[in-house]
Amino acid sequence: MRLNRLWRGAHHRVNLGLTVTLLVALFLSACIAPPSDAQSSEAASTTASNSAATNAAPTYTSWDDVLTAAKGTTVNWYMWGGSDWINQQVDEKVGKPLLEQFGVTLNRVPLENTADAVNKVLNEKAAGVTSGGSVDLIWINGENFRTMKDGGLLYGPFNSMLPNAQYVNWDDPALGYDFGVAIDGYESPWASFQWVLEYNSATVENPPKNFEELRDWVKANPGRFTYPAPPNHVGSAFVRMLFYWAAGGSDLFLKEYDQSEYDKVAPKVWEYLNEIEPYLWREGQTYPELAQMADFLANGETDFAMEYDANRASSYIKSGQYPATIRTYVLETGTPANISYVAIPFNAPNPAGAMVLANYLLSPEYQMGMADVNSLGWGVAIDPSKLSADEQAQLASVPRGEATLASDVLRSAALPEARASWVAPIEKGWTENVLQK
Repeated sequence: MRLNRLWRGAHHRVNLGLTVTLLVALFLSACIAPPSDAQSSEAASTTASNSAATNAAPTYTSWDDVLTAAKGTTVNWYMWGGSDWINQQVDEKVGKPLLEQFGVTLNRVPLENTADAVNKVLNEKAAGVTSGGSVDLIWINGENFRTMKDGGLLYGPFNSMLPNAQYVNWDDPALGYDFGVAIDGYESPWASFQWVLEYNSATVENPPKNFEELRDWVKANPGRFTYPAPPNHVGSAFVRMLFYWAAGGSDLFLKEYDQSEYDKVAPKVWEYLNEIEPYLWREGQTYPELAQMADFLANGETDFAMEYDANRASSYIKSGQYPATIRTYVLETGTPANISYVAIPFNAPNPAGAMVLANYLLSPEYQMGMADVNSLGWGVAIDPSKLSADEQAQLASVPRGEATLASDVLRSAALPEARASWVAPIEKGWTENVLQK
């Protein structure tokens, strides 16, 4: 075991926290069946658990009541904070109008990993803090949402209270299910994303199109490629994509976790990652944080980065963070696409402020501004067909950046996310079979 990996301690702490989170959540929800194809049974049992958990939280009978309760308050939004550009855009494009239009002050609380906020809520529940907690809203999806839902750690259902929920196509299963878990009103979407590779076209003329070619390229170009360590969401997705590759597709991972199937697929993935590890940046002795990968690509230390944001490279070129030669692409086997949500903890000190914030994030005003490459350049979470004709024309005219792939290219390469029950075992397996080897 190599003990000189610079960021290993941080990643072990997060993994341990998430493991504790899962164990406590299972204890708290021992009578709740895990998500299965019988979603209606799951929804009923989990809703009952959450209802019991939220008795101490204030409830509202009308949107006017929500607005009145929120005015003059501060809302604590816990969100991944690894991008200065995202932080700046949230402060300016969300914080300012939230205060000006609704009298709500945004306190953006940066996280290295979403699991940190989940652990905070779990610890508060264990300490008996059933109201007046620390967290009002969390940028969340996937296994973190499942942990909170199964553990009765969510406020709601609340999304039906949001006036701007009218712009969401709730019949779309990509929105109604988060990594295979029915959201049941406990989340509100705010952006859509797709995983892409970023590369410097000045140094890489023909980027590898599949995992076989990537392995060959990494070995032929030592030190020029790396990936962030799971449980970082982008690094975790990279490893899950290798599971798709090893299994011959994503179908297996749309079902509930199966240990016997995992055991068949995992060895091929660990063999691949261990084979390329000595040829990674710093000889694979350490794995960088996600934000550092963008810096490495920008300053020429590596030739590749990766992100769950097909538009980031264009935004970074626009802001001067990336050279104009950076481009993006997707592997020929596809890349995962998903929705980012926000959720309110059961003991949120300001659920009214959280709902006002969630509602603003769904407004056509914000969604169209967010999609602009001069802002975040993210995909919208609302259904354009539900907008007015003028709004649809405005959205269609939003500029796309020079490094952003065409929408049809992204759609044709989009892969579904694995069910949340697969995520933790894969991340744990990576730690045991790659990081600690």
